[in-house]
Amino acid sequence: MRHTVIGSAGHIDHGKSSLLLSLTGIDPDRLKEEKEREMTTDLGFVFLGEDITIIDVPGHEKFIKNMLAGVSTLDIGLLVIAADDSVMPQTIEHFEILQLLGIRQGIIVITKIDIVDEDWLELVKEDIRELTAGSFFEDAPIYPVSNRSGAGIDELRQAIIEIAAELPARSDKGIFRMWIDRVFTIKGAGTIVAGTALSGELKPGDRVDLLPAEKNLRVKKIQVHNKPQERCIIGERAAINLMGIEVEGVNRGDLLAAPGYYKPSYMLNVKLRLLKSCPRPLKNRTRVRLHLGTAEILCRLVTLEKQNILPGEEGFVQLRLESPAAPDVGDLFVIREYSPGRTIGGGEVLETHPQKLKYLPDDKLKRLETLAEADPLQILEHHLREYHLRLHTAETVSRERAISKEEAEKQLQTLFDRHDILKFDDSSIVSFVHREEFQKSREEIKRFLREFHAGNPMRAGARKSELKTKLFAKADNAFLGRLLKEIQDAGEIAIRGEKISVAGFSVEFSSEQSELKDKIAKIYFDSAFQTPEFEELLEILQANKPEPIREIITGMVESGILVELGVKVGKSLIFHSKRIEEARQIVIEILKSQGEAKFFEIREKLNSTRKFTTPILTHFDNIGLTKRIGDIRVLAIDE
Repeated sequence: MRHTVIGSAGHIDHGKSSLLLSLTGIDPDRLKEEKEREMTTDLGFVFLGEDITIIDVPGHEKFIKNMLAGVSTLDIGLLVIAADDSVMPQTIEHFEILQLLGIRQGIIVITKIDIVDEDWLELVKEDIRELTAGSFFEDAPIYPVSNRSGAGIDELRQAIIEIAAELPARSDKGIFRMWIDRVFTIKGAGTIVAGTALSGELKPGDRVDLLPAEKNLRVKKIQVHNKPQERCIIGERAAINLMGIEVEGVNRGDLLAAPGYYKPSYMLNVKLRLLKSCPRPLKNRTRVRLHLGTAEILCRLVTLEKQNILPGEEGFVQLRLESPAAPDVGDLFVIREYSPGRTIGGGEVLETHPQKLKYLPDDKLKRLETLAEADPLQILEHHLREYHLRLHTAETVSRERAISKEEAEKQLQTLFDRHDILKFDDSSIVSFVHREEFQKSREEIKRFLREFHAGNPMRAGARKSELKTKLFAKADNAFLGRLLKEIQDAGEIAIRGEKISVAGFSVEFSSEQSELKDKIAKIYFDSAFQTPEFEELLEILQANKPEPIREIITGMVESGILVELGVKVGKSLIFHSKRIEEARQIVIEILKSQGEAKFFEIREKLNSTRKFTTPILTHFDNIGLTKRIGDIRVLAIDE
């Protein structure tokens, strides 16, 4: 039988603690104050056999915060109602909380049957059936018991064991995670935390993240049911001895998790359902108490659909937290009014690190609607679609979706087999992208280049940096490189160095431009290494309008006829490409014969000035031909 966690629920003085004592022989009230006042104020824990933990929760409305911390990880809800009182206010609130937290298995217990007659007991049963109609408790078995005489206790105990044995296995993501509901210290042992393992397993010696503090700690020892164990697994109540932190550094509500999978967030996108009993519509920016896992966090609700949420209705909400939390997608929560403390609704976490929004655009609203109904595969597909400007691997998916690497590989393969995603196998790394989004990116690049050529006919192509800035500012370089390679391999674009163009494109000059092009080429060739600046060129050509000349020069540079060498930002010098090749040979000959040369020696060989020699030599340094050491140059490569 798998480990089962059961939680009691019900009004104060309805006999929850006494019931658990009768069932297990263990008193769940562990605090001196509780024993003196005969009232449960905090969580208590008892064990039924080796595989069943029962959590005792406070019934008083003042301690509902503690009650919520105890029922956040239950398999079975044990609704306890006293025969003499029947259904009371906290009975109703606890019942609503169990529903909001997605508990699907219930057992109903009527206590104190020894102080009422049969007719009254039947009326209590009718009240219970009226309360639970239409809920998961509707067909739950009812067990009348007396904690005083022991009547019905054996039957209830046996029912609990049988129901627990038939429960299906919990869904396990394979990554250890546990909400902390107890923090204490034992002399000689140090800091100990306790909770229910929600997924994965943990062993002594493992590292864990404590969140939201983001502290990485080591596990010293583990106990399950007060017995030392070599591991704890999903569903088990575990006490974990942590090293490297004092007890003051841990709080109820913190998360203990496998390292690297969860990050704190101040915002959550959620689907929220208001209870029908909520006294008023939920307005935008209402301040509430969020009960998430075992934590209580103050937050404001931003209604993303630009309208109030009415009692009994659902809506999408962004939670703006006043302190951070590290939940997982799919976690359930409860909200209570800030004051007075009354449960008004609950829901499910859909996104853990969303963009800050005042309302949802239609496309994002549709996305949240889909996520609210999605299965794990759909959630992963939407994740790949949302973050489509990067390459995904099984390792990154495992981290980002908080699932095991094996599960990530399985889900990715299924999506690939369904043709939802593309796979790139580069020997050591297998990566994936969303097929449809990748195709959209391909079309965006081709459209961008067509428009670029139409607007810049004298440029051989767009620079990669231009394309990234205009289209893919948020894309990682590996993704962009893969995207360009795929389009190039398909013969749709050409890539020459940093320039990208539509395949087959080349700069073309009109007959009038060609005539001027030849004149300009001759001017720069004849000028050798002391070339005219642009204004001087206009005078030589007797050109009245600079733009046509500037356009032709741009085309000549892009075509490789001329070379533009930068002197400083916004200022460049132009040389004929054949002269730059001539300069290259001159520099190689000098350095081969002498081993090194000073600046003035090269300048004299070029028959130039410092103004023109400087950018030429800087160009040779930049392309790796030469290396500057102080005022001398040496060859940087074998020629």
